[in-house]
Amino acid sequence: MENKKYDVIIVGAGGAGLMLAREMGRKKRKTLLLDRKTDLLNLSFKTLGSFMDIKEFDLSPDVVATEINKVTLYSKNVKHSARTKASILDKAYLHQHLIESLDKEYVDIETGVYIKKHNSDTTGNITEIIDNKGNTYSATYFVDATGLSGVLSKKSGLQEKEPDVAVGVEFNVKYKGNTNEAHLYLGNHYEGGYGWLFPMKDNRAILGFGSFDILVVKELKKRLNKMLTIPHIAAIVEKDNDDAEGGILPITSVKTKIFYNNLICVGDSVSQVNPVVGEGYKFIFRSAVMAANAIEKALSHQDASFLSEYEQQWNKQYYNFYCNSKRMQEKLIKYSKSDTKVNIGMLFLKTKRDKTVEKIISGEFTRRDNYLP
Repeated sequence: MENKKYDVIIVGAGGAGLMLAREMGRKKRKTLLLDRKTDLLNLSFKTLGSFMDIKEFDLSPDVVATEINKVTLYSKNVKHSARTKASILDKAYLHQHLIESLDKEYVDIETGVYIKKHNSDTTGNITEIIDNKGNTYSATYFVDATGLSGVLSKKSGLQEKEPDVAVGVEFNVKYKGNTNEAHLYLGNHYEGGYGWLFPMKDNRAILGFGSFDILVVKELKKRLNKMLTIPHIAAIVEKDNDDAEGGILPITSVKTKIFYNNLICVGDSVSQVNPVVGEGYKFIFRSAVMAANAIEKALSHQDASFLSEYEQQWNKQYYNFYCNSKRMQEKLIKYSKSDTKVNIGMLFLKTKRDKTVEKIISGEFTRRDNYLP
């Protein structure tokens, strides 16, 4: 069987894996990107809302489907709008753009590949991984970017074997509302879940429903259809197809350990989606850049201890934000079935400046922000 050797092997070609592969290619490091899909643009969700600045990640403006300058949040009896700066991104085009930006001289891609096992040396360093075809791949460093599958992170104890998840489902619908306004919905009206309405190009929008509750998850599409009967939504949305797309997000504890020996983990393999808003790509892209810089140092110095800089930088920048978001997430799970409590939460938001509201819903807020206007 064939044995290929690389500087870095990245398992998983989602957003995290693609960004990291792009960065390693730019650093002229021989990189292999593996994914179990045969079509890397076959995505469960086609859009995503994000507060990222695409210039930070050198992304094409074409990845933006719609610019958002206003977010309106709804409970049963209270509505609050805030001016903000965000984007609805075309996820398929974003992934396509990243694939096209890979340096083909340094980055190889293998699709339709399932990792069957990995071998380690006596110190615990991974020496090679073996795929479903019996091919063996060796590298100095390995990266798990397989999302909730956690192909390597779970075996290394960096992610739970069966992580708790939130599940969502979406319709692509005709849209008659403000094309620069996003809508977020909370409360018992959504039966223990939460909803979103994101405008897209060409008078289309994404209407979605998600939940942390396993009982609600079993009938998400039914709940999503029920949202269409809510007067505010019915006035600006027309459903013209029954095609539903779905996906899942981890809602685990906040992770502080995100590497082990010569293994680095990025993205959902170590729960790097923000716990309260589901904002993922901004954070996992930053994670991928941090990881790439740490891997480059480790390769340059031939010293794996430099990988710890990735973990240290991530925790310094995001641990407190994520802990605050986790506490808010737990409150949302607890109170989302009570209209009274959600109404009180909405009235609390009304006391905040638009900038503070943006920080809260973007997931980058401190405990101090809870007490500031």
